[in-house]
Amino acid sequence: MKQIKFVIAAFGLVLFITSCHRGNAIIINNGEGDLSIYYSGDIKFNDDETGIQSISPDGYVRYKKNGRKLVAESDYHGQIKYELDDNGRTLEINSQEGKRFLAVAIKDMIDVGFDAKGRMERLYNKGGNKAVLDEVNNLKSDYVKVMYLQFLLSSDSLNKDEVKLVLKKICTQIDSDFDKGNILNKIPTDYLKDSLVSSAWFEAVRTIGSDFEKSNALKYRIRQQFTNDQFDDMMDATSSLGSDFEKSNILKELINKSSYNENYLDKTLDAVNNIGSDFEKMNILKLLIEKDKPTGKNFDKILDVGDHVGSDFDKGNIIKQLIENGIPADASFDKLLSVINHLGSDFDKVNLLKDVANKNIQTEQQWIGIINCSAEINSDFDKSNLLVSISKNLPKNDNIKMAFTKAAKTINSEQEYGRVMKTME
Repeated sequence: MKQIKFVIAAFGLVLFITSCHRGNAIIINNGEGDLSIYYSGDIKFNDDETGIQSISPDGYVRYKKNGRKLVAESDYHGQIKYELDDNGRTLEINSQEGKRFLAVAIKDMIDVGFDAKGRMERLYNKGGNKAVLDEVNNLKSDYVKVMYLQFLLSSDSLNKDEVKLVLKKICTQIDSDFDKGNILNKIPTDYLKDSLVSSAWFEAVRTIGSDFEKSNALKYRIRQQFTNDQFDDMMDATSSLGSDFEKSNILKELINKSSYNENYLDKTLDAVNNIGSDFEKMNILKLLIEKDKPTGKNFDKILDVGDHVGSDFDKGNIIKQLIENGIPADASFDKLLSVINHLGSDFDKVNLLKDVANKNIQTEQQWIGIINCSAEINSDFDKSNLLVSISKNLPKNDNIKMAFTKAAKTINSEQEYGRVMKTME
């Protein structure tokens, strides 16, 4: 025997559904009374939902609520036999009291999902999509509510306003994160092209508590095209993820999307900056740099984000990869040198400054900036190696010579100082 348990805290309702080879059971305790329904076979109700239209041969339903009992059994030919007990008092099925009893029992059974397909079709035939939507409020479990909402989504009769109402029901009526995510992944993509429907969809996603389910829903949306405003919604929902791992996975999928462009980079970097894990942060920054050579503005922002990586080794790797394809003319050269200068390791500083010096250095001030950074290196050996290395490409003018000589004088070793100064002869 297997058992599924739903707990709906908002109503203090506990629903047990069990099944075995003898039949099935639904047991509900909502604080106001106990309801148990045991059944077997396919049970259908009449059009006005006051009576049982059919039970498959040898099937049955046994209903009990607050001392009131109903037994309806079908024989081999499908003929139904009834037993009604109102707190020890037998009722006749054809009496007015018996009919009222049966109608109440059927309402309870419908609320927990009995004859759901027939119920949805009856509602739709009488009142269209609105009638089905309104009924969701009366249902007792997320599982049944999802059935009704999926029935609406599977039709081609919903307009955009009705889709927004479906999404609102998902926000307000579905408690289960699993069920929310499951139905959000079934919203037809054509509807999500509309900005208002898309906003309502993201609002529903943000009500999902589970990072895993929320991430799965966002991955469904990533596979579709979206506008700049929809991208903003995507980033907002991604930022609401608590797990760095899930957040990183969403950002990676976004970056790998063929339509990802420079316009999205700024907001992506804001999201990356909110990732606590250096490992995840590093992987995304590398992916962004590989995606396309950033403009100066985004070059600077990647530097800012990279500067918040804790490990000097990782920070150095990001800077190295960032400058590999050249430094944009409109990037802040002073910012780049400042980030390098704040690395703790002289070894890492020297290697990065050498890399920078081999790139497209355009101005005297940029060369002087590199030379001044050299003066900040503690190790005489590393400092002299760097100055010797960059001297090969230095423009020979008075300002640069003055800065170079000043940096060389910070070398304490006479041997290393002499080696450096020879390069300027």
